[in-house]
Amino acid sequence: MHRKFFYIMGVIILLRSLSIANAQDVKTKIDPETDILTMINILTPVDGDQEALITQLELALQKTMIHEPGFISGNVHRSLDSKHVVNYAQWQDKASLEAFIVKLQAGDAPEMAKVFTMATPDFHPYTIVSSHQRLN
Repeated sequence: MHRKFFYIMGVIILLRSLSIANAQDVKTKIDPETDILTMINILTPVDGDQEALITQLELALQKTMIHEPGFISGNVHRSLDSKHVVNYAQWQDKASLEAFIVKLQAGDAPEMAKVFTMATPDFHPYTIVSSHQRLN
């Protein structure tokens, strides 16, 4: 009985480590040669609590967004004046984003829905035109 329990626990730990490793392999990549959709969402906390908004957004990214089909990455940025939070997110395509929006509107993404009750969003979809790096 104990052997079976430890075997199952070992398999669970292995599967979790594989899913974490796979999630870490997918990184934000800004490359005009890729055909991805970028969502830049500027969130203004309604009560001025930037930290609470960041905490909720990070929770939504970890519990919901990283599991969504077509979602590539989400990056949270804090404004230095403490008035805004920016979520720079990448999606495989517009259809994936639209499918998530339907899910959100249906109430099937409560963690992300809470983000939008805590902030006034200003979001727009983009495609990458160019990327420039410093030459060494």
